[in-house]
Amino acid sequence: MIEWIESLPPWVWITLVVHGVVLGTVAYLILLERKVASWVQDRLGPNRVGFDFGLPFLGFLKGMNGLGQPLADGLKFILKEDYAAKGVDKVLFTVAPVMMIIVVIISIAVIPWGGSVQRTATIPAGQTAADVVPMGSTIVAQTSSSVTYTFDFQIARVNIGVLFIIAALSLAVYGVVIGGWASNNKYSFLGGLRATANMISYEIPLGLMILTIVVMFGTLDLTAIVDKQIHSWGGVIPAWNVFMHPLAFVLFLVCIHAEANRAPFDTAEAEQELVGGYHTEYSSMRFALFFLAEYAGMITTSALCVALFFGGWDFFGLRGPVENPSLTDSIVIAILRSIVFFAKTIAILFIFMWTRWSLPRFRFDQILMLAWRALIPISLAMLIATALIVYWWGPRDPKLYVPGGMAFAMLAMNVVIAVATALVSFVIPAAPATNRKMPVTGSRFSPMLSAEPATA
Repeated sequence: MIEWIESLPPWVWITLVVHGVVLGTVAYLILLERKVASWVQDRLGPNRVGFDFGLPFLGFLKGMNGLGQPLADGLKFILKEDYAAKGVDKVLFTVAPVMMIIVVIISIAVIPWGGSVQRTATIPAGQTAADVVPMGSTIVAQTSSSVTYTFDFQIARVNIGVLFIIAALSLAVYGVVIGGWASNNKYSFLGGLRATANMISYEIPLGLMILTIVVMFGTLDLTAIVDKQIHSWGGVIPAWNVFMHPLAFVLFLVCIHAEANRAPFDTAEAEQELVGGYHTEYSSMRFALFFLAEYAGMITTSALCVALFFGGWDFFGLRGPVENPSLTDSIVIAILRSIVFFAKTIAILFIFMWTRWSLPRFRFDQILMLAWRALIPISLAMLIATALIVYWWGPRDPKLYVPGGMAFAMLAMNVVIAVATALVSFVIPAAPATNRKMPVTGSRFSPMLSAEPATA
């Protein structure tokens, strides 16, 4: 058994750790959400539930600033009655939340957490290099007695990693639609329809912003995109895409809010209008899966945002040699890189929560108008301008990084498009009025139509 465990390739251990951390983070994001809400609203939030379980001899674990709250919430969901309303499609009613959590979890597989690790192994007598090199590794040097190999510090390196994440996450909307339809509830069905329209609208600018980065680097490999950001301009400014494409980052951030059905884009579950939307009829662990899938999707999209715009794991002091800064021979460095990547992801998640408790929910027509009249035209302009700059700069060695001059041209293009958008917004025709005020006789908001004459 010990020999079998030692023979497992690195990606197996990375898989266990990554999914364990992600699922644990999903639980504690619920606590973080409540803490951020209390911070915005100037109150304390959960701070009483610890790990004492009401037992006197565990009194020292009482309170703990509310760290036991996710455990209490989990126990509540497990112990609640698993209720299904009359007339639901029982198979699809269960498949919907399961589908959502599965597609979100598998999408995390291609996130590059810590660059590449290089190791050297001795080849025992009677064996070959293939016998000692873990599966999924790449041999870089070999002698008669030893072999040097590298492996990526991620679950799976796929050369279409960006496309894989977007394709997987786009399937999550099927869980929402199927859940809304199978509930046999008009409010739930309307929530599913809203989620569909939301997904169709905001996946277009989301894909265009990703395509902007892909055109600039010439690859869909998420690991390669991160590696091309691991250097500095002038030895000071990190070569992260957010400094070249700040407008693209803002648009991408807006789109992932909409894709995750997060406020102010949470019209699919608007309590004031649809009671609870697509999960109105759900309870117990089936509802919990919807809840957890939302947070897991936020983690995946935030990690994708970090990889595309914030250099992934890049941080001063963690880079490898100049000729290959993503390479390291230390597992400790790879773990530290993963911690940096995860810390950046948590920072993006904080923006999700800060936005939710700061902005009111948009009307549904305003959400679609924002996508079709603003984000899509701006995204198209960004993509075309990026392609023109890359073409004008001429052919480059695929292994070379973006030079400082090209980066400055990209930044200037972002500024020009942002200013042009602000100017054009003053001259384009206004959107049709869909929520006109109607005079009501006797209303205090219509004094000229009041039934009683105004007095001096």
